[in-house]
Amino acid sequence: MRRSPRPVILGVLLVSACTGITGEDLPISDPSTTTSSISATSTVPPVVECPGAGDFGEGGGIATVDGEGTDSSTLGHISWQTNARCESFDFDFETSEGAPATTVPEISIDHLESYQVIRIRMDVGGAVLTDQLVETALVERLYVVNALDGGMFIDLHLSAPAAARARVESSPARLTVDLRPGFVPFTGESAVGDGTVVVSPVTGEAVESTEFTGYALAPDGAVTIIVTQGEDVVSEIGTTAADTSVTWGEFTQEAQLPTGTVSVFVGAADIEDGSLQGITLDLTVS
Repeated sequence: MRRSPRPVILGVLLVSACTGITGEDLPISDPSTTTSSISATSTVPPVVECPGAGDFGEGGGIATVDGEGTDSSTLGHISWQTNARCESFDFDFETSEGAPATTVPEISIDHLESYQVIRIRMDVGGAVLTDQLVETALVERLYVVNALDGGMFIDLHLSAPAAARARVESSPARLTVDLRPGFVPFTGESAVGDGTVVVSPVTGEAVESTEFTGYALAPDGAVTIIVTQGEDVVSEIGTTAADTSVTWGEFTQEAQLPTGTVSVFVGAADIEDGSLQGITLDLTVS
């Protein structure tokens, strides 16, 4: 686990008297806490092992929260609980002073096209955690990433197909993402290396033109993409990730690739010795 300094990220309806969002209230046991449910855009049969109300969705937009009037500025503690048929991930939020926040920020949750990553975008400025090995039945690891367009996101890298839903609580502010076993197999898996993660494209994939997306822990955010075909270097492209001084930084870069089989290195200079470290993808270009 890497810990960072304190300075510290569709459609659906959500309910909370404190957040100003409308929907159907869930029963709560603690009168000081308001809990809300979110409806998914596509659903699968409910599973009683996951507590609370709300439908599960697989693929595409899972949930959105408008975050109106939020006092959340930092992603704080992350925890999870599991049983044989349900995994619940809790994300707590803090104010700029480090106190527990009362309302959650703006949030959107999506199941990425590969079906292997659940991305939780949130309008916060920092986090106390950069990444965490999880190793539950459904989640291998999570990453906390500064986004290029502002805010942050958390990627849950799944180890098995999963359906998801979201719930929020107020006073204190908490987002809960529930996962249950899913039905749709992965179409590809992210490439993970020391200091670099490539979310798309996936190795072995047949592509036409390619946008490389992922995140890195890179000095000054400098990411290098080197395309080779056989023994020839076809192109070398430099791009810049979002701020990596506190946590991972997102990058995206379009690359024109020659037809045929190519190898693409994506990486960055090592923080300690400056050597180029990264991941090599083997792609077939049509």
